[in-house]
Amino acid sequence: MVWLSKREIAYYIILKKTFGNNPFNLGEALDVLTFFGSKRVARKVIKNLIKKGFLKKIGMIDYRIEDLENALNELLFEYIRQRAYKTMKSKGFKVARNENGEILIYCLNEVKLRALELLKEYNIILLNC
Repeated sequence: MVWLSKREIAYYIILKKTFGNNPFNLGEALDVLTFFGSKRVARKVIKNLIKKGFLKKIGMIDYRIEDLENALNELLFEYIRQRAYKTMKSKGFKVARNENGEILIYCLNEVKLRALELLKEYNIILLNC
């Protein structure tokens, strides 16, 4: 997983403050971002923000800014799953993956886990808990 650079975060914030939830085109974004760097760099950052889920392409040259929390959740989804998998395995739980990509955690004794609902959001299934 590639994390966000400071420039990508800065450009996201600049675009969010400028356009809010309104759609904008590439030219409008470049007009704003060229105060902070070159057009070449701005295009590259916009491309990276799209790839990472922080901007959504809604037309040939039109974009919309995605909600920060949803974009971060999407970016970190697999990381959170991997951390849960490795942590539960190191704590002695039997852990496996099924053909659907879900992580299965088998509890030997009835263990009370507060994060049960949270784990379900990340396709992590607890069995015999």
